[in-house]
Amino acid sequence: MKRVVFLAIGLLLAACGNLFEGGVILGGPTVLVARENFSFSTETDQNNNTFYNYSYKIVLYALPGSGAGSVVLLDASGNPVDSPFLIPQACPPSSQDPCGPYERLYSKRSSAPLVPVQVVKYRTVSANGQAKVVQLPSPIEIY
Repeated sequence: MKRVVFLAIGLLLAACGNLFEGGVILGGPTVLVARENFSFSTETDQNNNTFYNYSYKIVLYALPGSGAGSVVLLDASGNPVDSPFLIPQACPPSSQDPCGPYERLYSKRSSAPLVPVQVVKYRTVSANGQAKVVQLPSPIEIY
């Protein structure tokens, strides 16, 4: 009887990898991603050169029950658009609100307008090295 139960559990766990994109990972961070405080301005110097200024913050919030690890933001081709965000500790399942924020401030100045990059998904990597790619509900433009 025990063998049947263990076999059934094993088959169920093996099937989970087919039910979820990228399989099931244990203990990795699951996050909400947002771009906040976006500002754009232009300025002209004394030589009549125009500069384009971009400023914004990328903020991640770990969902209750998600683990520690890292998060890498990805474009539509799966290329990283920035260095990984570290989520240093698990967010307790009992938490009423997401944990964080984990944030980075960006400020860029350019002599030509920048083309935004669409962040459409992220790769979450748990502390034990398991990884999974998660699609964002809507794209986020960064510069």
